Amino acid sequence: MEQQTTSHLLIEHVDLLDPQAPRGIATDHSIWIEGNRIRRIAPASALNVSTLIQSGVRGNIEVINGRGLFAMPGLVNAHTHSPENYMRGATECMPLEPWLVWLYGTCGEYTARDHYLCAAMSAVEMLLSGVTASLDHVWHGGAWQREYLDAAMQAYRDAGIRAAVAPMFDDHDYVLDVADALGHDLRGSVYGQSHGGYRPDRDAYRRAVLHDTLAMLDEWMRDWHGSAEGRLQAFLGPAAGQLVTEECMQASLALARKHGAGVHMHCVETRVQDYCIRQVRGKSLMQWLAEIDVLTPELSLPHSVWVRDPADLDLLAARGAVPVHNPAANLKLGSGLMPMRAMLDRGITVALGVDGACSSDNQNLFDAIKLAALIHNLNHHDPKTWITAREAFEAATLGGAAALLLRDQLGALREGWLADVVLLDLNTPVLAPHNDAFGMLVHCETGQSVRHVIVNGHVVVRDRQLLTLNAAELVAEFTERARALPFRQPLDAKTQDDIARCWRFWWDVMTRVTRSE
Repeated sequence: MEQQTTSHLLIEHVDLLDPQAPRGIATDHSIWIEGNRIRRIAPASALNVSTLIQSGVRGNIEVINGRGLFAMPGLVNAHTHSPENYMRGATECMPLEPWLVWLYGTCGEYTARDHYLCAAMSAVEMLLSGVTASLDHVWHGGAWQREYLDAAMQAYRDAGIRAAVAPMFDDHDYVLDVADALGHDLRGSVYGQSHGGYRPDRDAYRRAVLHDTLAMLDEWMRDWHGSAEGRLQAFLGPAAGQLVTEECMQASLALARKHGAGVHMHCVETRVQDYCIRQVRGKSLMQWLAEIDVLTPELSLPHSVWVRDPADLDLLAARGAVPVHNPAANLKLGSGLMPMRAMLDRGITVALGVDGACSSDNQNLFDAIKLAALIHNLNHHDPKTWITAREAFEAATLGGAAALLLRDQLGALREGWLADVVLLDLNTPVLAPHNDAFGMLVHCETGQSVRHVIVNGHVVVRDRQLLTLNAAELVAEFTERARALPFRQPLDAKTQDDIARCWRFWWDVMTRVTRSE
């Protein structure tokens, strides 16, 4: 049998991000990548092809000329929903609850090919803008089938990106219970019907569906988790704190631990959600998660906007779960601002995400990084408490790595760490004249300087060209398919009425919470 040789990639004469160097820039260095790991970083004079050969390295050594380039760790998008790609730019001026009714009422039911196209389009946009890893909280407008999840995983495998896919599921909608108590009928909407509707046996029915879903996900995780040279992960995605029971959360964590995977769940994104959870459980979501012993480092919590109580923040810090900031989506939907400064001050690891492309509305993490560094200034009068550029950037790298359960393996250019590296062109107008590295990456860069992208030791973007997928063909098929989806048509009378009913419920709850302030 022929013995396989380990691949070697050498980036020579490159400037790189180094927090300890003047202005955060270490000049004229080389990065040696062996297999999927960074093996050595050193001045170019001490690390070159000759020194590698002299040290005993055998086999072909691929060399990238790094002159005029800047190396940074690949960005980690720690929360998105790839199925929303079809509906980017399709809504505005809607808070989350009515927006969800619109989404359920107009998305239709996707095919496996739809899930492939949406995931592939996410991967293309992310890779070309410097994102090398993503956590996809993927949803489906109907019952889950294995082929839908396989299609999403295949898209990420084909694209060459690092990805964790966390399928969304739930077993009890407490928002509908609160709506019932307040005299608002939301159960007849497409959204309500998908969460049990008027079924008298809905609790037993949902438990049976949960059991079958977890059994299918168990087999799916067995087949996909850790595949593609460890690049792909299969997570569990219980939908949100107001949509799950104790049974659902504990079963999800147990199954995740069986496979060495993570759990990803929406966390009090809006005041309506926080109100409903407190009305039903008599306590905050953080208190409940801690009491049922699922508030652990395996759990990542996108949004976490209304985790405001100091006691809840202390719980989050003590238990080690990872909140994920999604500033663009939370602004567009009017949900509020995550208390990022209070979290960082407690030593909480914060990750960063773009959210889905119908609530953000792109997959460019540089946008989210800049927003995270700026929007909190309005909440704090003392500039010493503002989010620094380095804090924002590290949320999009080291923080995202923690959400992927890759802490101390991903998110920085360090020897022994995974080789996810982005090379930026320093000769672009947005990066000249090469001032502070964190400042220019956070406040100046837009993704247009991305030149080469390396994921897991493999070059997947070279000279701004994706090497793994035919992007033009994907865009053409994706665009053609979108024309046939229901959201492109005028709203029917039923969907209009469903949305109007949810608006009335939303106003009722918001009036109650603002009156109590």
